[in-house]
Amino acid sequence: LAASATVQAGETRSAGRHEHGLGTLELAIDGNDMFIDLDGPAGNFTGFEHRPSPPRQSAALTAALDTLRAGDDLFRTPLAAACRMISAAVSPPAYDDSGHADIEASWEFRCDNPAALLWVDTQLFAAFRNTKKLATRIVAPAGQMTVELNGDTTRIDFPRLAPSR
Repeated sequence: LAASATVQAGETRSAGRHEHGLGTLELAIDGNDMFIDLDGPAGNFTGFEHRPSPPRQSAALTAALDTLRAGDDLFRTPLAAACRMISAAVSPPAYDDSGHADIEASWEFRCDNPAALLWVDTQLFAAFRNTKKLATRIVAPAGQMTVELNGDTTRIDFPRLAPSR
């Protein structure tokens, strides 16, 4: 299930969808686990895409990567779901001659009460002001859906199973 929700590395750029301010976010819920994948232009997170040259750019890149590693600060869930981050992986940008570089991050959360996992509220827009929109795909036990997140719309309400009669 989680693998079906993961964008293959480089897909955004190769599909010609590398646009500054835009990115992709994918969430998958499988049992007690929630998997989140993020991909976007490095400029969304650092303010630039070239190799950092002055010390302040190196510091900005380090700060962005450290912020992404702290996934438990970037994604809020209902307290009753009792979710905690169990892993984070952040890929620094791969700089090349094209002038474009992406940053990818993924997180895994374990929830003690997944029935209470009704939503996730992302703090990505507050943490990364250059990120303007995230095309978001959700794969949950009750179905799949897509939403567009932005600075005004940061909460994802998961699809729910209809009550049985």
